[in-house]
Amino acid sequence: MAQVVNVGREKRIPFEVSVDPFYSEENMTRLRKAIQDLDAGKGTAHEVDYE
Repeated sequence: MAQVVNVGREKRIPFEVSVDPFYSEENMTRLRKAIQDLDAGKGTAHEVDYE
């Protein structure tokens, strides 16, 4: 109930909204380049170690 009162009084939502950095333009550009490199035959296959 206190959060509802604060929303009315402060005229804002009671939490911060943020964007997942995975979808930043910088990361998307890097991923597009990596895809182009792989499609061009650059790169090597390897196992992923989850330890």
